[in-house]
Amino acid sequence: MPAVMEAIDRMTADEKIQTMEYLWSQIESSDAGFVPPPWHGQELARREALYQAGKVPVYSWSDVKARLEARCAAR
Repeated sequence: MPAVMEAIDRMTADEKIQTMEYLWSQIESSDAGFVPPPWHGQELARREALYQAGKVPVYSWSDVKARLEARCAAR
């Protein structure tokens, strides 16, 4: 297993979330040639259809982050 993956395995959940946010920001800002795989679009379309049909709960980002932070703090 590559060393970076071993380091990720040792991270706390909060550190993993921060790392994920950092990686996505780097992909967005520096890799203009990135093309997501076709299944990403298919999954987004599926979720959009569920949302439009009112079949999924909707949470604000601040609520989601607060729930994740509370979960991490409880560990």
